[in-house]
Amino acid sequence: MSALLDDDQPTMAPHLVARLRPIRLLCLDVDGVLSDGHLYFAGGEGDARFCQRFSVRDGVGIKLLQQSGRQVAILSEGNILSGRVRAESLGIAHAYFGLRDKVATFRALLLQLSLQPEHAAFVGDEVSDLALLSQVGFAATVPDAVSEVRRAVHYVTQRPGGSGAVREVCDLIRRFADT
Repeated sequence: MSALLDDDQPTMAPHLVARLRPIRLLCLDVDGVLSDGHLYFAGGEGDARFCQRFSVRDGVGIKLLQQSGRQVAILSEGNILSGRVRAESLGIAHAYFGLRDKVATFRALLLQLSLQPEHAAFVGDEVSDLALLSQVGFAATVPDAVSEVRRAVHYVTQRPGGSGAVREVCDLIRRFADT
């Protein structure tokens, strides 16, 4: 879907640039997108819990996107403490966990922010994300997403989930979206 230039910036087809121009909201799944898709078991007896691995570069990309005046939201079926703590550490005000219906939450968020679906991007990686991926102006996924998702999106990142995929999408939005 993209070819890298000498400076590692993806070239973008004109129809993708047109989809990126109106983006004002980036929505993210957590497992496999913001994290590497693995659950780590930490702790011992009486204090055992699952945790996730996140990329600092993705966090910097999110902060830069927020500083550019764009909103970031998390829409996750999972509800692991490490995901909630990561969202809080990044100042993501619109972080929703344990969702059964991402599309309903997305629509409510659009109303709250006075945005239209074409103003939003979503990065998801699993079959359960397909409904929301079909609703947004710019749909993206990671290279190791399930094949149904890779076929349904506008863009597949070069970097894997939890290792720079979110930063890549943030940088694309900052580069091509209208200011």
